[in-house]
This record gives sequence, structure tokens and C-alpha cells, in this order.
Amino acid sequence: MASPTPAPRPDQISASTPLLQSDSTSSCASSIRSLSPSRRRRHNGRTSPAAAASARNLSFASALLSSLCAGSITIFSMYGHIFQERLHYTQFEVNGLSSAASFATYMPVPLLGYMCDRVGPGPLSFVSALFFAAGYGLAAGVYKREADGATLGNGADGEDTGRLAYAAMITAFVFIGVGTCSMYMSAVATCAKNFGRGKHRGLALAVPIAAFGLSGMWQSQLGSRVFYERFADGTKGDLDVFHFFIFLGVLLFVVGCLGTFGLKIVDEEDLIDEAVEELERSGYLDGSTFLQGSWTADRPGYGAIEQSPLDMESAGILDPSKPDNDSDSEEEDDDNARIKKTWVLNAETRRFLTDHTMWCFALGFFLMIGPGEAFINNLGTVIKTLYPPHLKFVGEPTSAATHVSIVGITSTLVRLLTGSLTDLLAPSPQARHVQITSSGTLARKRFSLSRVSFLLFFAVTLSVGLATLASGWIQNHGERFWVASGLVGAGYGAVFSLTPIIITVIWGVENFATNWGIVAMFPALGATFWGLVYSAVYQSGVEKAASNGQGGEEAQFCYGSIVKLATNCALHQARQLTNWASTFSFSFAILTHHLSSHTNNSSIVSKRSVEKLYYPNEPHFFRFFVKKFQRRAPLINRGYHFRLHVIDVLVRNFLQEQRTGEAKGKRKVVVNLGCGSDVLPWQCLTRYPDACRSGEKDGAKFVDVDFPDLIERKKRTVLETPELLGPLTNVVIPEFAPVLSTPAATAAAAATTTTTTEPKTTAATASSTSTEAPQKPKKSPKPKDKSKAARAPAPTTAPTGIVLASDQYVQIGCDLRDLATLQDSLTRAVGGDLSSCTFLFVAEVSITYMETPGADAVIEWASSLGDSEFVLLEQLLPSGPTHPFASTMLSHFHKLNTPIKSVDVYPTVASQVERFRSRGWGSGDVRVWTLWEAWADAEDTFVNAAERRRLDEVEPFDEWEEFALFASHYCVVRARTVARDGQSKKKERGIPNGRELGVSVEKVKVRWDDVPGQRGQRRFAAGAVLTSSSSSLGKKEEVKLLNVMGLGTKSRLQNCDVYGRKKVGDADEADGTDEEKTAVPFTFREGGPSTRMCHSLTDLGTAQLLVGGRASPSTPLKDCWLLEKTNDSECEWAWKRTSDLPIPLYRHSVTRLGKTDMALLAGGRGVADIFPDWLLYEPKLGWIRCEIAGDVKPTSVYGATLACLRQESDTFSGVFAGGLSDDGLIADQLLAWNLDVSDSSKPVVTFVPLQVKSGDDGREEALSRLLLTRFGASCLPQSRTDFLIFGGVIKDHLLDMEDEILLCSLKGDGELIITRRLVPEAANAVSPSHPGPLLLVGTSPVVTPDDGSLMIMGGGATCFSMGTFWNKGISTLELALPAAVENGALPIPAHGWAHEKTVDIIPGEPRSLPLRNQAPNGAEGNVNGSVSVRIQPIPRVRLENAEDFARIVREGRPVVLEGLNLGDCVSQWGNGDYVAKKVGTDHKVVIHESTTPAMDFTTKNFRYVTTEFGDFMRRIEKGDRLYLRALSTDKPTEKPAVLSDDFPSLATDFVLPPELALVGERLFSSVLRVSGPVNMWLHYDVMANVYCQIGGSKRMILFPPSDVEHLGFAPGASSSSIDVFSTLFGESSGSRYLAQVTHPHEAVMTPGDVLFLPPLWLHTATPTSDSSIAVNVFFRDLEGGCYAAGKDVYGNRDLAAYEKGRMDLTRIANSFQKLPAEAREFYLLRLADELRRKAKGAQ
Repeated sequence: MASPTPAPRPDQISASTPLLQSDSTSSCASSIRSLSPSRRRRHNGRTSPAAAASARNLSFASALLSSLCAGSITIFSMYGHIFQERLHYTQFEVNGLSSAASFATYMPVPLLGYMCDRVGPGPLSFVSALFFAAGYGLAAGVYKREADGATLGNGADGEDTGRLAYAAMITAFVFIGVGTCSMYMSAVATCAKNFGRGKHRGLALAVPIAAFGLSGMWQSQLGSRVFYERFADGTKGDLDVFHFFIFLGVLLFVVGCLGTFGLKIVDEEDLIDEAVEELERSGYLDGSTFLQGSWTADRPGYGAIEQSPLDMESAGILDPSKPDNDSDSEEEDDDNARIKKTWVLNAETRRFLTDHTMWCFALGFFLMIGPGEAFINNLGTVIKTLYPPHLKFVGEPTSAATHVSIVGITSTLVRLLTGSLTDLLAPSPQARHVQITSSGTLARKRFSLSRVSFLLFFAVTLSVGLATLASGWIQNHGERFWVASGLVGAGYGAVFSLTPIIITVIWGVENFATNWGIVAMFPALGATFWGLVYSAVYQSGVEKAASNGQGGEEAQFCYGSIVKLATNCALHQARQLTNWASTFSFSFAILTHHLSSHTNNSSIVSKRSVEKLYYPNEPHFFRFFVKKFQRRAPLINRGYHFRLHVIDVLVRNFLQEQRTGEAKGKRKVVVNLGCGSDVLPWQCLTRYPDACRSGEKDGAKFVDVDFPDLIERKKRTVLETPELLGPLTNVVIPEFAPVLSTPAATAAAAATTTTTTEPKTTAATASSTSTEAPQKPKKSPKPKDKSKAARAPAPTTAPTGIVLASDQYVQIGCDLRDLATLQDSLTRAVGGDLSSCTFLFVAEVSITYMETPGADAVIEWASSLGDSEFVLLEQLLPSGPTHPFASTMLSHFHKLNTPIKSVDVYPTVASQVERFRSRGWGSGDVRVWTLWEAWADAEDTFVNAAERRRLDEVEPFDEWEEFALFASHYCVVRARTVARDGQSKKKERGIPNGRELGVSVEKVKVRWDDVPGQRGQRRFAAGAVLTSSSSSLGKKEEVKLLNVMGLGTKSRLQNCDVYGRKKVGDADEADGTDEEKTAVPFTFREGGPSTRMCHSLTDLGTAQLLVGGRASPSTPLKDCWLLEKTNDSECEWAWKRTSDLPIPLYRHSVTRLGKTDMALLAGGRGVADIFPDWLLYEPKLGWIRCEIAGDVKPTSVYGATLACLRQESDTFSGVFAGGLSDDGLIADQLLAWNLDVSDSSKPVVTFVPLQVKSGDDGREEALSRLLLTRFGASCLPQSRTDFLIFGGVIKDHLLDMEDEILLCSLKGDGELIITRRLVPEAANAVSPSHPGPLLLVGTSPVVTPDDGSLMIMGGGATCFSMGTFWNKGISTLELALPAAVENGALPIPAHGWAHEKTVDIIPGEPRSLPLRNQAPNGAEGNVNGSVSVRIQPIPRVRLENAEDFARIVREGRPVVLEGLNLGDCVSQWGNGDYVAKKVGTDHKVVIHESTTPAMDFTTKNFRYVTTEFGDFMRRIEKGDRLYLRALSTDKPTEKPAVLSDDFPSLATDFVLPPELALVGERLFSSVLRVSGPVNMWLHYDVMANVYCQIGGSKRMILFPPSDVEHLGFAPGASSSSIDVFSTLFGESSGSRYLAQVTHPHEAVMTPGDVLFLPPLWLHTATPTSDSSIAVNVFFRDLEGGCYAAGKDVYGNRDLAAYEKGRMDLTRIANSFQKLPAEAREFYLLRLADELRRKAKGAQ
């Protein structure tokens, strides 16, 4: 099929209105993905789920072992004091060692993390083994020599050698630090990447981190109990440092080597692919110079590469037998994967480093961890200062080992606790690739606590531990020291555990090691700083003691009062700095909490998505409030765009309106109530500068009002952002006294405010702000007096009143319930005189969260300010709270503890009108639109047809039903206190209802049968009723219901649900499975359609016809299938491929024609346009375009209702209604159609408008038409006159639940009447699990033939951002419909239905090929008989304009174009002498000279001859077998032929008619063809072309591209040796085979005919006259990047994808060479079969 015409460039789209500006941005994600080690290869060699789980578990065990051993550096305090005693190190020197180790542990972390991410954890573990062995070995040697009085130097003992020894010890501890870092990072990164996307990410990370903390505990205990010095008297001494170091070196070397093989990342390619998708959604890939330079650059133009595919093959490049091709078969894929991985990780690193919130996070980590690190490192020396030296104890009162263990135990327990609790209580992240949500039980809990809250709590815990030590309470009480060590250990462990978890949540896991490494570097600086503070004060005490005569050991350890003074002094100083650190930690945690809620906010992020996609060419302001772009789903984008646009239009109208009378000259003020992060002021100043009179003092002024805290944050953003501050002049920041000044008060105030995800703040309560889809807020205690709580002032840390003022813009921090403060601030904002201004108040989904009296008070107050307008946008309940969308919406907000208040009191349009009129707006005018009504407003108030069309250029959209549901549940109110002259009045009314027609409501019983779990949940599938006889049931037919494919809970489905009737007598509560309650099993044979939705499935009697559908909205499908019962089993069915549609379509309408096996198709959506034609399906002829005759022409639509009601011989008739037109509106068309198929090859359809029963004022007719013209409805014929319209949506309004199912009757005089309105009423609703009302969107309704019952399978809708509603189970409407009454059937006792099974459909055609081209009386099974060939004639059409031809090109089917003006050539070129004279008789040409009637390019049964053109024409007239395919005159081997260049004189006679303008725009070549009595060989052209027959005549035979496998094309060849004219019509076995499996098309070309040849259609030609002359014009119908780069003289070089695929195929084949022959053949055949299935199934 040809590609659609490219979309216009952005500069071709009008920017006159801000509704839409489209941009064509190129994403590099597909290019990056193409660097994968081909998903095919990865998939084939992929680890099974069980094996992957085992690999993860083994890696986890290895990581746990590494973590349990890696923390040996944490027990430095066990031997630090020994270095002082034995090696006579000063305190500075001891701290120098610990600082060196800390620096080495933390500073290389970014580099080691970078290496870990790129080469894996295994190599990093081996690096740790080497560093540990070298470090502990060197430390042991230095200690041994120094302790024994020796040195490492060769000279005498002295100061120089001492310094050398100390330097060696420093080096040893640097090695140990690097080893610690390497082993720890490899272990934690393994767990993060293998488990960091799951719901237990916290625990998965906490366990290895806790194990790292435990390593110090068990190693300290082992050292004190095993590696101690033994004195001669048998007593224990201090730690034996030498042997302990040797032990640690050996142990850690072994563990590091084990980790080299045990630490693996499972399915790392998936992490990278998901990162690519995230980067693509975030817009980070847009404009990537790296990718554009390497993979997405424009391919070289014509002639850039000299080798053709045939040259490459002859050179052996594509030859599988060449050994050169065996090399690098997998290496190239691996190289591509490494390039892709490196690029993605580098992009993630850049994004991490440019995120300013990361730097705040890292600074807080520095201030929290530093004091704890210094405490742990100096634990031994601090314990020595607890008692004066003159006190003697039997044994030590406490020891460093004990408290190292305490720190380790508390750290471990808290790490495990925080990991588990955060998994349970922390809210689920909003992004970062695939996240596994919590269980349903947890999801329903209201309480949640962010990880930052945990971080804040344990920062305080750590500070309290240090403050306890500094207070003196522990001095002389060593038994109390456990309090300090326990609190410090708990705080230290929790902070170290929570920090990496937070990193995985916010920044993902694929680049975790690098990101964590960057943050982890900061504690080294903190530990060094605090350690130096302690050392300085401690050493000062030592020197003071020495100066007072206290030398020796006492001076060394500063015993007594001096030590107490020094310690207290040092700790006092540390305490002050720690308090400052804690203060910052509080502020940082609060800031992070606000930033997180701000960034993850669903509404503001959605608005940012709209801004980036829909307004690419204007300044973006939401980006300053949303730092990370996230592309939303098309439904969310479309909904938010229109919501914003409606507000923008009303504000624009207010600003641009020219006032008269008293209002003239008044300053216009726009007040945004509950503004949040909206950027309305800047958008208006940019879009409407003249209306705003920007820069003038009396110009429009914008006022933002919100809670003080939130306005304070917005003020900071404005002041810090030049793009926001720049448009403002004379900016003033009022000075206020601080409301709260202490950190504790700040934190307390912050804790009282519940932050949600909606930046549009409200006044729902004093501590809650929300709009569209907030995150679950922190649960707060509910006051007994709710009304009092609602009126209480909000806790605030920010000033109230004006916080920022300028000429254009003012910010007011104020609770909307405090109207006195609001009015006072507003008065000051406008200069003190409210009467000099006219106001527009905007409340976009804000005051609805207030208690209703408070919201009403705001509306009434606004009306008291004189000349005012009010724009309100909020929710409605037009069909009550039980409507599925309404109930989903209400439930969503209730679960979030932010219920919408006003919607209960004002649920309808009429109630909103009354609300305003009764509160001061009655004297003016009040207008209310639902958003769905605003979308289709006849006055084009908000959007016109052209603007609606342009929206589809932004992104493909097909969620119309869901958009209608959303828009029907939101309204916009525009109220004015002063009516405008000439303002049209709009009569407000509720939902149109059929009761106004006088049509009675008939309640019908509905039986509902539950289906366990999520089975049966699918939308936009297609239903069918299948019957089969069963031997177990005698002659009775067994009925099965199928719901085929569609959209499931997560993705499109490649299966179908099968339902069977429960056995008679089974009760709903009977025991047994569903399968046990049904009778006959159901199976499919191999093969079938690929996954899809929005397709059709039509019962043709003996088969079910599946037609088209789509994958994504931009990927429609054209393949069609028949589902037929096999002969082998009554319960086995098989899919059989039938004729494809001429153009891919979805949401088309198909109906069976009477009792025949034919079907009629109307409309549908194609790749770019709506299909305008009607098609007849005839099983033997395929799809035939119907001629639309008569004066009445149907509007081109998709999603319409279509039904055939009557059959009279070869004439059929029915109804056609509604559908969506290209302007985005449901068409007001109600037609009766009549189809004449007396000549099945030329069907004709005519239309007559239907008259609907009407009252005197026409109201009944208008209402009836509104209810009958729908989109997405099902139309089910019931009799010759009656039909059922079911579900869908209507124009302007929400379809009332009483009118969703209508029974209609078509009278003989062309009148249509609604006879019954059917309302389901549950027949078995006693069960509490009954689902309630159905949502009749995306359902699959079918009617059983035996009893006429209507079954409803599947269905549901995405309810905007509030969740998805699914119809549960299967519902049966037990009716006596006309179809059943005509058959004499009555409703039978309800048997109920059971979900029998879900059957997979294997895509692709079955292995055995059907005989698809056999004539009706063909000789199937007769090997000796001939098979008559049915050749389909190629349609002949006339073009009206260029668009007609563009549509034909898009459809990709051959047609003969008649009636085109090709110039004088048609009348002149029949004369050979004339042609020779125009060309020049001596002009040299290269011709084909053949000795046989059929030329064969493969065998070259002709020769090339250079001759003069005059001689060539004379020989043609003599009847010689000659053929000319003209080449370029200048460079025949390099340039394509162009008629105007090669034969300029002749070219003046030939013109391309204007209808073929597309050909001229994309011209590749124009070739002169002249032939005698010789056949052109069978071949295909890669480029589309038009064959213009000028003189003589030719017979052309064409085959569709799918026939290529049967027509003898060698690999890589574009020509075949099969002589179609002798083989296809012969009687040989080969002829019979071709007749059976191919689909030939035929055209006889006469002068003036133009044949459109789609690309890749195989074709051959034979003259039917003595000579033939033609011009063949080739043009590019695909985008340039699809074609192979390099030379293509003939326009038939295969596409780039095929050429690359052939090389890939060679590599794949070579990769099997080492296997035994049978295994090689087995697997290659399997791969070939898989490729074939993909080719057949992915049309």
C-alpha cells in the first residue's frame, strides 16, 4: 500500500488562533530501538520467566554475601586507638586514616557507579577483590613492621621513614576504601536493577544495605572473640590487628571473586528499552544530534553509492556461502546494543545532573550523614573519655566493640523496617517506566506517608542521639552510652537506606549506580568536615593537658577534666552545626515534598503535555512549574487541551470586547480564583498583547489568588524565572514580618498541610488542595464539627494579602473563605477603586472542592463588585450519580479524600443556571455549556470545523466515546452582571429524552452472569454467535458466543473469549467450574488475524467475516478473514484469509445482505482520511466499489450505524445513520439506502433521506434525529422493518440511559419511527456483587437466533484521569424481539452463560494454502483436469480532481484512469514516422532484440543492441521482436531517464494532466517504451508509477504483492522467469497450481488509458496490436528514508529495510552453521515459518 501524503510543515499551518499549532518533531526512539540486539534475537534467546526468577534469586544471594562482608571499614574504631598506642599516631593522624578511607569509599563512587552501569556488577566485584587484597595486605605489613619497631625504608629509624610508613598506611586504607565502595556498589546495584521496579523495591534494597551494616557487627565480634592478643598469663589483650587484617584480606578477595560470577543483571535490555520509551515521552530524544548524525540523517541522494544489490550479491556480500559473512554476525548486534545502552545511560546521567532537585537532595544527605559518620569513626576514642583515669574497673565498663555492634544492630533493624514500611505506606510513583502497583487492599487505604517523611523523622533521630552525647548526661555513665549509639545508628542506617530507594523511585534503576554514586560522594565531605572539627578540639585538649604537666598516656588520651572539657567543647560545637544541619534537613524535606507533589501532579503535568504538543510555536510557561515533561495519553491531552481552550476563549473575548456606555474606559481585571500553577496571565500577555495593552498602566491586570503558602511558592518561581518576570514592569514585593521563624514551627506548619497532586488549589478544607486527579493525600484527623473545620483559617507559613505586585500582574495569598481579606487585597491591587474596573473571575475546577455554602458565597460576592463576569468550569452529573462515568469519577475523588462538593447540589446545567441567577447574576445573562456541547456549538463560539480538523494533525485520536463522556460531565458557565446588547439568549435544558416523544419505556429483564477475575474484560472487540451440533446433545445445536480480540486491561488482545450456556438446572451458586457447567468444547485451528480493535465481525451464514480494524489509530489494517467450521470436528473452527480491503480501515460499518453470503461496507477511518466509498463483498470477487448514484450523497463518516432490512431478488435496502465526519462532529444524516447487485461486478447504491415522525413545531423530528444519529453504536436488524440501535454517543449531550437501546421501525413510505425504549432491569440483582448499570461503549452485542435474546459482552471506557470502568461478566436481555416472534420463538428459561475459556489466535495464515482462485465449477481434487482461472478486471475510473488520484494512491490498488488529457501525443504518436522525426532518425538508442515472443531477464534470452532510432522504428513496423526501454541519454548507468531531457522534442507532445499533480510533485523518472510483438517479463517496481498508453494496445496482467511467493522470484531478484501468458492459462500441474494460489488482475490498455501501478504489484504485458508506444512515469509514494540509498536507475531497487533484512538473514543462517544438519534445518524452518506468520498477520 502506498504511504499517505506527508503532513504539512509547521510553517504551513495558520497560527492565527491559539487553539492549535502543530509541529513536526522527530523522535529518535525508533532509531535507538533499532540498535537493540534485534528484538527477534533477544526474544528467541530470552530467559524464561522461571529461569529469570532463579537467576534473580541467585544474584540476590550473591549480593547479600557481598554486602555482609563489604563493610569492614566500619569497624575502624576497633583498632584506631591501637594505632595511637602502638604506632604512636596522633589523633590527627588517626583521623587522617579514617578520612582517607572515607574519601576512598565515597569519592570514586560516581566513577565506579558509571563503570558498574556500563560493564555490569561482576567486573566491579572483581575490582573490589583486588583492592581489598592489596589494601589489607599492605596495612598488615606496615602495622607489623611499625609495631615491631621496624620501618619500610632501608635507612635508619627517623622522621622520614615514619612519614613514609604513614604514607603507606594511608595508601592501604585508600585501597580498602575503594574496595569497600566497589563491592558495596556491585551488590546494591544488582538488587536495584533486578528488583527496583517491583512493589517491594524498598525491601529489596534495604536487605543488602542492612547486610552491609551487619558486616561491621559480626566482624567486630569475630575480631574481639577470635583475633585477640593472648598474654602469657592467659588473659586477653587488644585486637590482634596483623592477623585480623590478613583474615579480612583473604576473605574479601574470595567474596569478590565469587561476586564476579554471581552478580548478574537479568533482562537488562528491557530496562534500556523502557528507558528509551521514557526518554521519548519526556521529549529528551527530540533533536538528538547524536542520533541524527548516526542513524536518522537523510540518506544520500541518487547516485551516492555505486554498488547495486546485484553488484553486492555478485561480489559475495550477500552470499551465505562466503566465510566473510560469518564474522561479526552477533558481534554487530552486540556492538549496537552497547552503543544504545551507553547513549541511553549518558542521557540519563545528563538529565540527573541537570535536575536541580537532585542537588538539594544531595546537600541534605551531606548534612545528615556527616555527623553520624564522624561519630562512628571516633567511637573508640569517645568511649575512652567517659571516665577519668584514676577510676579502676574490673574489666571495661563498656567497649567500642559493644557499641559498634549496637550501631550495627539498630542500623540493620531500621533499614529493614524503613524498607518494608515505605513499600507499604509510600505512594506509588507516577512514572519511571513499568511500575508494579500495590495490591487492591493497599490501594484502597487512605493513609499514605511519603519516603521523604521517613527521611525527615530519622534525620531528627540522628540529631537527638548526638545532642544526648553532648549534653553531659552520659559522662561518667558508660552504661547509658547505648542511647547515643542506638539513636545515631538508627538515624544513620535509615538515611542510608532511604536515599538509594528514593533515587530508584524518582530517577529510575537503569542508571542507578551512577546516580547513587554521585549522591553518595557527599557524605565523604561531611564525614571529613565533622571529623576535622572533633580532631581539632580533641587535640587542643591534649596539648593543653601537656602544657599543664600531664604527659604520657594521660596526655595522649586526655583523661579527666581536660578531656571532659575538650569533649564537651567539641561536641558542643558539633551540636550547633548539627542543629543547623537538622534545620536544613527539615527545610529540605519540606521543599522536596512540595517539589515532588508539584512535579508529579497529574493536572499540571497534563497541561504541560498539552502545551508542548499543541502549542509548539509559542512560549511555554508551564515548563517552569513542571521540570520533567511527561507525554500524556491522547484522551488526556485532548480533554485538557479543550478545557484550557474554552477558558482561553472566554478570557480572550473579555479582553477584546469593546465596551460602551459606563463600561467604556474601565480597566479590565482577570482574577484567577484558586490559581495554583496556572500560567493564564503570561499566555494572555503573549497571545493578546494588544487587548492586554501590555506595558500601559491602565492595561489589563491579572490577579492570581490562592492559599498563602502556595502563592509564596509561585512567587518564588516567578522571581527566579526571567521568562516569567521579564514581561512584568514595576515589580514590588511587599515586606512582611515572618509568621513562623523556627525550624520546628516551620515543620509543624508544613505537616498540617496536605499536599495533593493538583496545582489548581481549592478551598475545600483548610488543609486540602486539589482538582483533577490528585494523588492520595496524607490522612488527617477529622474534626467533629465539619462545618467549623471548613471555616477555620488555614495554617500558613506565608504572609496573607498581596505578596507580589506589578503593572500587569498581582499575586494575593488568601483563603477564599476570607472574603473580607480578599476584597481588601483586590482593592489595593487595582489602585483603591473597584468601581473603576470591570472584573472577570475564573474558577477552573477549584471552588467545587469548597463546602457548597462557601463556594456560593464567592459567586455571590463576585456579583457585588459591579460590572463583572464569572467563568466557572466544574463537574456535572447529567444522568445522575449512578451513571458509570459519574460513579467512577465520584469514587475516584472520595478515595483520595477530596470529594467534589458542589456537584451534589448543582448536578445539571439547569441547576447551575439557577445557582448564578439566584446569587446576583440574574439581571445579566447566564450561559452554560457542557464541554461536549461547546465542542459542537453551532455558533462556533469555541472552535470551528477547521480547528477541529487540525487537532488530528497533532496526534492520532480515536477515543471519541470516552471524550464525549468526559466532556458531558464537565460544564463551563459564563455569567455576567450586565447583559450585552444583541447577546443571543440560550435556552438551557437538560438531557434530551425520548419521553418527550411520547414513546413508552419498556423495562426488560437482564440476567447477569459473573465472570471470575478480569476474564471477559475487553473493549472495542467484535462479537459472534456460533452454532455447532453435539453428539452428546442429539440433534440440538450448541450455541457459543465469541468476543474476538479488542482492547484488554493492559493492551490489545490476541485472543477471544468463548462463552457457553450453562447446563439446564445449574443454579448460579452451583458448585463446579464454568467449564463444567458448559457442554461442548471449542477450539481454533492454527492461523488467524493479528491483534486488533475497532474491527467488524459479520455473520454470513456459513462463516463469520472479520474485516479490518486497527492496531494504533495511525495503523489501520486491511486484511480480512473468514471464520469457518472445519470438516474434522463440529467444535473446531478455522480462520481463512480472504480478499483484503482496498485500503486499511477501522470503525467501518458492515452488514450482511439478506440471507446471502455477501456483505456491504460503508465508510471507515483510513490512515489519514475517512473512506468515502461503499464496498460490496462477494466471496469470489472480493471487494467491489459501489457506484453511488442519484442526487443524494451520504456524508463520508466512520463509526456509523448500518443495517440491511429487506431483500428483493438482487436488490437490498436498509438504513444508514450518524457517524463521525472529518470535522469531528456526529453527522446529522438519516438515510435509507438501496443496493442493486444484478451485476455483481458493478453494484449501484442510491439513497433517500428518511422522514422522522414530527410534531407541529418540528421538535419531535429534531429530537428523534438526535437520538438516532450516533457514533459508535451497534445496529441489529430484527425483521424486514424493525432494527435495534444500541449504545454509542450522540451529538451535544450525554445519551440518557433510558434512550441507549431503541427499537425502531422503517415504514414503507420512508418514515422512521422510534417504537420502544428498552431499559434494562436486573433480574438477579439480589447478589451484592451485581455490577449495576452497564456502560454501553465498546461492547459486543449479539442476538441469539433461537430465542432472540440480546447478549452484551465486554465494554467499558477510560473515564478520563479517574480510572477505567469495565462491564463485568455477561448480561442477557431476555426479550421477545421481532426476530424471535417471527420465528415463533418465545423467551426460554434463562440458562445463563459461563466463560468457558480464552482461546489464543495464532496470527498468520495456516500452513496449508486454500484454493483461493478456483472457479465455481473448478476441478478441486482432480489432478488431471484443468482449472479455469478467474481474473479480476481492474476497475476503470474517471478523476474529478487531484485529490481523487491522491486517494487512489493511498488505497494502493491498481486502477485504469480514463478521460485524461495527455496532450497531442495520443493523436500523433500512432504514426511511427512522426515519432522518428521528432526524436531524430539518427538518435542512438539501446534496444532489446529477442528471438522468442517472451523475453526473460533472468536467462537473458535477448541481446542488447545499439541502433539508430529511425532504423528501430522501421523494424518495429516490419514486426521484429524488439523492445525499447529508454535510458538517460547523458549518463545511462547513473541517472534515471527523464522524457524531457532525453527526448526534448517528443516531450512537448506529452503532458501530465492536473489530476496527476502528485506524480509531478514526486517525479522520479519518465520512461519512453516502444515495443513490437514481444512480451515483457514478469517483474515488480518498487516505486509507484503510471503507465500511459499512447499508441497501440496492450494486455496487462497484475498480481498483488502477496502472490510473490508463488511466482518464482529468486531471493533479491525483482524479475521472474515465469511466462504468465503461457503458464497461467495452460493445463500443466504448474498452471493448475498458479490458478489455485494466485489472484491475477487484468486490464487491456488502449490509447489514452493510464494504468496506476502501485508499488510491488507484480506485472507483465503483451501487445494486442502490432506495436505499442507508452510513457511510464515513476514517482515516490513513500517517505525518502524508506528507499535504499545509492544508485537506482530503473526505480526498482528494493527498499532499504529489505536490503538490510537480507544481510541480517545471512547472519542468522550463519549462526546455525555449527549445529547438526537436522537441528539447523529444524530451527531455520521454524524461523522461516515465524517470518511468514508475521508477514501474513501484520498487514
